[in-house]
Amino acid sequence: MSRPAPIRIDADTWAIMREPVDRPVAMVHRVTDVSGEARFLVLKWNVDPAKRRLTGLYPTFELAEASVLYQLPKMPDPSKPPNGGGRLP
Repeated sequence: MSRPAPIRIDADTWAIMREPVDRPVAMVHRVTDVSGEARFLVLKWNVDPAKRRLTGLYPTFELAEASVLYQLPKMPDPSKPPNGGGRLP
């Protein structure tokens, strides 16, 4: 499975898509540090700006984009029947 391509919002901002596909899971912002070097901030995205969180600072866009992981599917509870918790036939 290949990664979806990042969506460039402006010269220094990208939306990173994973799952779900209808909204970004992270935003990457390019900033310049005091030495003039580009750095890439990764922010976990949420529709509520107060819930957005900085998750990393990387020297390259490629490392920043690769740091955004896919959400793994929830594993079933092995202590329950495989049919979702109902009675076994």
